[in-house]
Amino acid sequence: MQPIRIHTAPTNAGLSDFEQAIERGSSILRNHEESKYVLPAIALIGKSYYYRSEFFSALEKFQELVTLAAGDLQGEGILWQGLTYLEMSNYSEGIRFLEIEADISPQWNLNLRSEIYAVLAQLHAAIGNYEQSIEYLQESIPGLEDREKQARGFFLLGQNYESLGIETQALFAYTQINELRVSYDLEFNSRRKQAEVSRKIGNYDLAESIYRQMRRDDKFFEYRNELQYEIARTQQLSGNPELAINNYNQVLRDRMQPPGNLIRAKTYFGIGEIYRDELENYTLAAAYFDSAASQRVDAQLLPSNFNARELADSFGEYARITSQIARKDSLIGIANLSPKDLDALIDELQRIEMEKLEEELSRMQQQRDRMIVAEEPGQVADAGTSVEHGFLNIRSMAMIADASLQFQAVWGDRPLADNWRRRADVSGSRFDQLVITGSEDETIMLAEQASTSGVVHSVDLSEVPFEPEQQEAMKNEILELQYRLANVFFMSLNKPDSAKVYYQKVVQQATQKNLVTMSLYTLAEIDLLQDNRDMAYTWFDKLKETDSSSIYFQRLAERMDIEFTPLESEDVFDVESLYLNILADIPDSSAILRAEELKKLADTGTSDSQRALLLFEAAREYMKAAQKDSVLQESIRIWFSIQDSLNMERNEFQALKDSSFVILQDTTITEQETIYWQEIADSTYTLEDLSEIFPFEGAYWDSTRAILTHIESYYASTEIIPRVRILRQTIERPEPAVPDSIETEDLPFYSGIEGIPDESGDVAFCEEYGFEVDVEGGINGFMELITYPSWTQNLSMRGEVSYLFEVDTNGTILGYEQIDGMDRSGIPQSIEAAIERLFRFTPTETDFPSLNCIFVFPIEF
Repeated sequence: MQPIRIHTAPTNAGLSDFEQAIERGSSILRNHEESKYVLPAIALIGKSYYYRSEFFSALEKFQELVTLAAGDLQGEGILWQGLTYLEMSNYSEGIRFLEIEADISPQWNLNLRSEIYAVLAQLHAAIGNYEQSIEYLQESIPGLEDREKQARGFFLLGQNYESLGIETQALFAYTQINELRVSYDLEFNSRRKQAEVSRKIGNYDLAESIYRQMRRDDKFFEYRNELQYEIARTQQLSGNPELAINNYNQVLRDRMQPPGNLIRAKTYFGIGEIYRDELENYTLAAAYFDSAASQRVDAQLLPSNFNARELADSFGEYARITSQIARKDSLIGIANLSPKDLDALIDELQRIEMEKLEEELSRMQQQRDRMIVAEEPGQVADAGTSVEHGFLNIRSMAMIADASLQFQAVWGDRPLADNWRRRADVSGSRFDQLVITGSEDETIMLAEQASTSGVVHSVDLSEVPFEPEQQEAMKNEILELQYRLANVFFMSLNKPDSAKVYYQKVVQQATQKNLVTMSLYTLAEIDLLQDNRDMAYTWFDKLKETDSSSIYFQRLAERMDIEFTPLESEDVFDVESLYLNILADIPDSSAILRAEELKKLADTGTSDSQRALLLFEAAREYMKAAQKDSVLQESIRIWFSIQDSLNMERNEFQALKDSSFVILQDTTITEQETIYWQEIADSTYTLEDLSEIFPFEGAYWDSTRAILTHIESYYASTEIIPRVRILRQTIERPEPAVPDSIETEDLPFYSGIEGIPDESGDVAFCEEYGFEVDVEGGINGFMELITYPSWTQNLSMRGEVSYLFEVDTNGTILGYEQIDGMDRSGIPQSIEAAIERLFRFTPTETDFPSLNCIFVFPIEF
């Protein structure tokens, strides 16, 4: 990708030999001043300095040679002086010097003059003077005697034409190299350039043909996988998505030459583009973009349009929203079925589930049967005479395990009692039962006769909105999701026309004033961007009719240069007075009524911040209503005390206790609430199963979670968001905890680099392998260098974030992955940014080239 050097740069090879050449040449200058070898000695000393990269000393000798010598020897000094300027990156001085000397000294031989012109071409190319570089190359290439330099000249000529956008001339220049015998690297890159340029000019057949010829060439065997990717990329650009996907999959599945991270990332990205642009399957596109983003690759090696993480987030959000809309639409459709059709649907669902169950039972029965291998008498080896594995195969763990499984498959867990060989005594053991794992990790033990026992799978209809009020609420939820989907189309996917369809649905069907207001504002913005001002004025008039006091109306009026009367200050404070009236008129005992009134008041808010604060207060009122049950309060105390016993941090609760929740004016948590949270922190109960005693269940908690999710979705830029996020995470059902060690037999760890499983059994902590943090100040010094998100500035937090690292023996980090349950709301990303820039381990001595280990970062601020 960078301009090639016709004259290759010096390396570190032969430094001592060049030093001896300098010493011996200097002895000639000191002891034989009248010798005919004085000028060649000066040239030799200058070249030796050049190859030792001592360019200032080399420059002095070449200047001395140009002054003393004449003819071709003087021209040689000029050539090497130009090369020295090139190595010193003093391009302007090199051009000035060579152009002057080339004009006044035309008597040099053709090869020498051609080489000087080649240096001039390289100097001009280095500063972007591609036209001038092309002129010098056209003069120099025919006269160069060295075929390798001639080929490099053609390559640089093609690069210059590419930089100017003249692809046809570039292709011609690259093809000239085919006629020359050149080095392996130059041949490979020239042919690859021919294919790339052919692809740029739309000649996809020629490009694919070149790539296939290179892939069949044994010289380029190590690049077969990369060339396979280029074939797939060419087919994608030529409009053959099916063929491209097949070839992309061949790249990913190549076991003889597995792709590296760079090729893997570009391959996933290419497949994601196909599903996005050609097949319009945004769900799969999101998955492939996410896979591309997860590959650890130097960003400088990736194409300029490689924005996989951004696309993964955007299309992932699209997939989630559309899935939720489809599900809620289906639930409403089920609710509107006639009783007869509903019964038929339930029967069909039961039949499908039972078929799946029977298939699973059959599969596991076959697995069990395969374990029972009856040996014929003539095939049984004499256990006592086995030399390789010892008496009774005691030296072979694999054979012992296999024999144990075969025995248990026949006899089960035999009881330690007489007559244990009787099958009746061992019936009901775990080997006479089948284990089926459900979709939610529930383990169901089924007897062998389960498939014929008439068991009927139950169908859960608890989410179906049979009541009219429930259906209306779900329709409102669908409209909110459609608004979010419109935002995704407009702001993330750059599909404004698709966004307009959903915004218009919201305007026509939504009953929430704020939702309609925001949709009208965005519709006007889209039409303004599309230069459709007449339609934008139509949306402006509707917005004026809907809510002329909103901030969106004011912004749109300013955007369209329309005069309007600003909102008076007393109108702003009217919302505050209404809020105070709600608190005064509705007693604390009527928390539900307060919450409903606050939700209505939020619709009349004049800013996003105000609406978010009012909704947050409504969520807190629902929480108060949920906490009135004394039994529930006891459950909450038990819940948090169990978390204490499991060493689970409760930073969010301290943050809730210490933070102030400002609602229009400075209103803080009450003393009673502080005592309540403190009581939770001081609890001392212990239990083992968190999921069974999760206390935040019920309609009021569901309402709280729904409001908090709504705030996060629509008011993500407001100051209340950190507190909203903390509270939502607090009352969410916990995910299964990450174990202290990872059993690789059950769940192999795949590193972020190449996905190599750790076969050591358990994954230990990095400290156990002797790795230490190689940062000044140790781990504490590293944590002080992290820049956390702005929303954490007013919070006091303590906790831990755990990562699974892949580290080589030099302490270099090859890959890492977060393995704890901390929400990725900014803190883990900040730590990862610091890891990329600063973090590494000290070297250690192990028998493995790389190790997987766990490291825990302590958080305290």
